[in-house]
Amino acid sequence: MALLITGAAGAIGARLAADLAACGIPLRLLDLRAPADAPPTGTEFVQADLYDQVAVEKAAAGMSAVVHLAGITREGPFAEMAKHNIIGTHHVLEAARRQRVPRVVLASSHHVTGMNPVGVPTSLAPDSFYAVSKVTIEALGHLYAHKTGMEIVVIRIGSYRARPIEPRHRATWLSPRDATTLLHAAATRPLPSRFLTVYGTSGNTESWWPRTGWDTLGYQPIDNADQHPSSGPLTDQFTGGSFADHELP
Repeated sequence: MALLITGAAGAIGARLAADLAACGIPLRLLDLRAPADAPPTGTEFVQADLYDQVAVEKAAAGMSAVVHLAGITREGPFAEMAKHNIIGTHHVLEAARRQRVPRVVLASSHHVTGMNPVGVPTSLAPDSFYAVSKVTIEALGHLYAHKTGMEIVVIRIGSYRARPIEPRHRATWLSPRDATTLLHAAATRPLPSRFLTVYGTSGNTESWWPRTGWDTLGYQPIDNADQHPSSGPLTDQFTGGSFADHELP
């Protein structure tokens, strides 16, 4: 099973590529910028902009699944979010449709529910233009799943860090090795339906979000924020942390 990873030079993409390549999984890696280190042995690197539909379609040819991690992960002007996150994701989904790639994994974010107060059941409540762009890519994924028959798995990624570094990470932390396990499962595990949304965290005891879909993917995280010393009392009012507190750009 050959996988295309977009955003392969980013923190999550680079670790995912290294872990999967070490397991002998054929990979094609796409990013706008060349990775800081040489791509893992046995992988193919494609330097391309997601805004280039033709290049993205060529990169998707012959793939069994796409793990779409590329995009902007910080807050910024809406036009910037629309170009890089929304239009870029549309190009990935359209490339997969045209090349008959059966599955796409979309990296969403826990910030799509970030304006929910801590302790309140989660509902869609984006905390930034960045989060709005992720709400939109989730909607695009739902549309493509039901209009084309493609399988779409949306991962609402938590706080991806080597270890928890602030109080809210006791609930939101996603360790690198758990991220690899979850993303690989999302790309390869048989699904009972065309569309699935899951929250991407480690097995944190204090998690704010349901673990719905973990059993479907066979995801069993190894790490738990409780394994690390407490970083002080939680002071955040909203689950999105600083994203929810900042003014719009």
